[in-house]
This record gives sequence, structure tokens and C-alpha cells, in this order.
Amino acid sequence: MRDGATRRGFLSLVGAGALAGCSALDSVTDSEEPRISTYGFPDVEDDEYPDRPVPPSVPVDIGTAHLEAERSRTTSLLAELPTPLGPDDIPNGHIRSHITTAAADARANLDEALQAPTELTALTSLRQARERARYAAEGWAFVTDGRTVPELRQERSEAASSARSFREQYEYVGDDPVRAAVVHGEIEETLEQATDEDRVHVSHGGTLLTVAEWGEETESTQARLDGARHLAERFTASLPADVGTVEAVLRSAQETLAATLEERRSDLPPEQTADEWGPREELLDSLRWRAEDSAETVRTRPGPASGVVDGARLLAVHGASDRVQQRLDEGESFQVESREAVQHYRQTAYEALQTALEDSQSTPLARAVVSDASRSVASADWELGRLDGDVRASRVEDAVVGYVIATAMARATPTAVDRAVETLESA
Repeated sequence: MRDGATRRGFLSLVGAGALAGCSALDSVTDSEEPRISTYGFPDVEDDEYPDRPVPPSVPVDIGTAHLEAERSRTTSLLAELPTPLGPDDIPNGHIRSHITTAAADARANLDEALQAPTELTALTSLRQARERARYAAEGWAFVTDGRTVPELRQERSEAASSARSFREQYEYVGDDPVRAAVVHGEIEETLEQATDEDRVHVSHGGTLLTVAEWGEETESTQARLDGARHLAERFTASLPADVGTVEAVLRSAQETLAATLEERRSDLPPEQTADEWGPREELLDSLRWRAEDSAETVRTRPGPASGVVDGARLLAVHGASDRVQQRLDEGESFQVESREAVQHYRQTAYEALQTALEDSQSTPLARAVVSDASRSVASADWELGRLDGDVRASRVEDAVVGYVIATAMARATPTAVDRAVETLESA
């Protein structure tokens, strides 16, 4: 396993199993363990993480005008940099590399936005482009204009204050509580990130890079606030003029879902304590870890809308745990000995994600749940993409765990979404 990576730390980052190679089969000698050809496995660059098969979306027309404004902001920031940036501009090669890399990242994010499968993913790529462009621009402004941290800290503080004010005055308008939950949930999470003081940190790379990082954080806060405001405006504009609030409905549903999840906690499998760790233990531990604090998670979300969306997602996690436990009880081991078996688990996961969208009564809410489940597929694809040649069977176990979790969550999604919708309708 990687240095400094814990099982739960990695799970919280990518949502699948532990890193490849840490399994029960490690106790088997190389000569006894089956070998699996990686031919036909996903082709993934070492420094890139695969996109989710089901990208996040929001049932609001974001509009090209706002996306173009975001793009224009990035290009104007990049225009402040000399091209190319050379040693005469910033003599220190290490520092110069940070600035040029940030500018390159911003341009790459602009390209990604053009290819984005949804408007929300395009907006995310453009926000990232703004952040990286501001990093580069402020690093250069330190050289040319003597930009200081206090200036940027003040600007960031003002943007965060505006985000807090917007959040405090926020109104949960809507005529469909399901659609409202998905839209308002996205806005809640965006504002939560905009006001998160823990995100701000000081660089150990010297004053120039500290200024650059404060510039990036300042731009991130403002971009998130801009995005939240735009989503709220576009959503409100799509509603009847006399529409009311759904806040009471959302808050009631949030608490009901939390209570439901609290009741289901006793059904979770016990914490795994096996001396040898294989797919069975990885699956049960991963699902238990995701579900064991689900009631508290729903109650402590940034707001009632994200609490409802998370309630549906965590109901799917509990349902997935039940499905996996049943398959284990029926004798399935989830251990593989051939490339074809791995590809079968992968194909099954992709098909299950699509079927979940088609079989759920509320597509926006189902998409939010399925998009989250598809993180496990992206993680598994990344795991397989790191492999080359013929590898020990144990090297693919974590990818299989990811595909199994995604499949189980997808198949549990329609029931979970139905329960969440019923809760909203009866609130």
C-alpha cells in the first residue's frame, strides 16, 4: 500500500476498496496464485483520475451565457502572464514551474469544459480553471506589483462573508420537493465550501507561492458564490411567480430519513476483524464504514436539501449492504482468476448504473445517487489502469470490490429513491 495511506483514508477519497495488493491472496506464493492478463483493461493515465460514468447533473438550465462569463474570467487572468514565462521573469526554476503548471492546468480545464457531458460538470471545470489561473496571475502579480497576502486575505474574507450572508437569507422555493431537494442541495454544498475556513492554508514554498495560493483560494470562494447565486436565480426563474417555500417539507423529510437510517444501523454486518483480508472482508467493511454513521451524516449536512439527497444515497448504501451480504451467504466469494471474470464485473456495474436511472421514478434524485455510486467504478477503472502485463489475481481484487459495490448500490437505488420520494410527499 502507498506510504501514508490508510484503508479508511483512501475509502473517503475514492469510495472503493483499499489500495491494490493488500488482500488475503498476498499470503499465497507467486507460483500458486493465478495470473491475470491486463489486456483490454481500462487505459488510464497515471496522473489522471477517470471521470465518473454517470456525471453529476442538476435539473436547472445553467445557460451558455454564464459558462462563457466563467471562461472569459479565466482567459483574462491568463492574459496577465507573459508568454512564455522564462528565467528572466522568475529566476527560481522550482517556483516558476509552479506558476507555469497552474497556467497549463487552467487551459486544460478550459478544454475539459468544452467536452463536459453536463452543464454542471462544465461549470466545475470552469471553476477549477478560474482557480488555477488566479494562482498563476497572483504569483506573477507578486513579481510585478508586490501583491501581498493581507490584500488577498481581505478579499477572500469579503467573498466568504458575502457567501454567508447569501446563505443566511436563502429561501427554499419550489413547486416540486424532489427537484427542489436536488437543486437546493447542490447550492447548499457549494456555499458550504465557499465559507469553509479550513480550506485556507499557508504555503511552505516561500512568499510568492503563498500569495499564489491565497489568490487561488480567493478565486475559489468567489467562483463558488457566483455559481450558487446563478443556480438559485435560474431555478427561481423556472418556477411560477407565486411559488411558495418547501423548506418545512425538506426539513421534515431530512429528519424522517435520518430516523429511518438510525433504525437500519442494527442490520449492518459486524466490523471485520479477520486476520486475512480478502474481497469478502473488504466489501463488508467498506459498506459498513459508509453506512454506520448515516443518520448523523444526514442530520449534519449543510442544509435540509443536501440532507434529503444524502438520505436517499445512504438508503442505497444500506440496500447495497443487504444485497452483498445475501450474495456472500449464498456462497459467492468475489475472487477472480481470469481477465474475463474481471471484465464481467466491470460490464455488470456499468449496466447496473444505467438500469438504475431508467428504473427510478425520480430521475434527478436517482441521478444524484447513481452518480455517487459511479465513483466506485471510476476508482476501480483507475486501479485496473495502473496495471500492466500479467499480474497476480490479488492485484485486481480491489477493482472487483469497487465494481461490486457500484452494482449493489445501483440495484438498490430505485427502492431507496422511492422511499425518499414517499417521505417528501408525506412530509
